[in-house]
Amino acid sequence: MSTAQGIRVAGRPGGRLRSLTTPEGLELFVELAPVGSRLAAFSLDFLIMVLATVLSVLLIMALAASTGFSPAWQALATLAAFFIWNGYFLFFELLWRGTTPGKRVLGLKVVSRDGGPLSTGSVFARNLLRELELYLPLQILVAPELLYGEAPGWAMLLASAWIFVFMLMPLLNRDRARCGDLVAGTLVVSRPEGQLLPDAAEVQAAKQAEQRYGFTDDQLDMYGIKELQVLEDILHRDAHDPRRFELLRMVCDKICYKIDYQEKIPDQQVSAFLQAFYRAQRRRLEGRLLFGERREQKKIGRLRRK
Repeated sequence: MSTAQGIRVAGRPGGRLRSLTTPEGLELFVELAPVGSRLAAFSLDFLIMVLATVLSVLLIMALAASTGFSPAWQALATLAAFFIWNGYFLFFELLWRGTTPGKRVLGLKVVSRDGGPLSTGSVFARNLLRELELYLPLQILVAPELLYGEAPGWAMLLASAWIFVFMLMPLLNRDRARCGDLVAGTLVVSRPEGQLLPDAAEVQAAKQAEQRYGFTDDQLDMYGIKELQVLEDILHRDAHDPRRFELLRMVCDKICYKIDYQEKIPDQQVSAFLQAFYRAQRRRLEGRLLFGERREQKKIGRLRRK
């Protein structure tokens, strides 16, 4: 297991599973989005942009008809179309943390390759090349004369080949990444279909485990709010995920080592142990917040053995 931040192939070579190592040192498994799903998501987003553009232009033209046509109305319509086509993906991926309406329908999400949160800079970087990757190839297919004018045939052929290399880049690398993804350090993955609970440990097994397992304040203080959120995400993973137990076992062993927990946790008790630790750590952090103390990250180092 790699302890460095980043991404590596998980499972069979060439498969769609990848593992991301978070800044907290936890390994999360993700599944690369199929190319067909990405095309379907983009087609839906593209249709929404076309409809939004048509409605915006019609609305502006209706206002212009009521007040008298002028070059200002035409400029306003052009500006509205510009913002829709250049700001649609930026707006939704920033607002919805890596998703758009099309991605939500198809169950896709943009994530950072280093395992950290998706940054604003990454969102801007991955969308800067969209014009070269998608809009220019579409223009070549629909109206090449608008792009090339009276250029010689050989120049048109070379330019088209170069542009289509950018368009087909997701088919030319194992991570199915666009050029924008390669520049921004992002991936498009399938979102796990897990049911989110108001409290990750609201199950009977966790209550029984909490009575069995005890944690000291020093052990709970080894982790902070960010680690609690990562643990919550792990406990929310789809129960049908074949790698879910492997991930839970790994996280359990990391926690036991970190807090110097002496008892060996059997496989059948791993989930209950993590839920009990989650409940205890959550109560501990909430209690500290009542006194104005806030721990964002875990302590560095391991508890000394007594």
